[in-house]
Amino acid sequence: MVLMDDIDKRLLLLLTRDARASAADLARALSVSRGTIQNRIDKLMRLRVIEKFTIEVGSGEKDNQISAFALIHLKADDDTVVKASLHRLEEVSKVSTLSGTFDLVIELRCASLARLDAVLDQVRAMPDVADTQSHIRLRTWNN
Repeated sequence: MVLMDDIDKRLLLLLTRDARASAADLARALSVSRGTIQNRIDKLMRLRVIEKFTIEVGSGEKDNQISAFALIHLKADDDTVVKASLHRLEEVSKVSTLSGTFDLVIELRCASLARLDAVLDQVRAMPDVADTQSHIRLRTWNN
């Protein structure tokens, strides 16, 4: 576990709200220098507290994508190789472990049903994957 002070925690909160915020804006919000912000971001990335900066696609573009979940049951107890393989697939946006019958769930975003089918074929072909079950997301509501 990485020890973070209050500034680190507040910086992470600001970045989760807007990963494109400038260092100058973050510095003003936290009452520290721009150099301090840049040094802290560099440190948090080096320590893998921040793994990547990403975007969230707007609802109009999301409507042009297929969003799906795939439940994965593994043949072995060690999920290391499968998780590494899943992370290399650009359509996989999230990988989570589960309790219950299935071991993993992945969230997928694909440009078409044909691409979704091809990605699912790649997942099923992984040597340690015993079984899968896929579900296409139809609609999402925000709380």
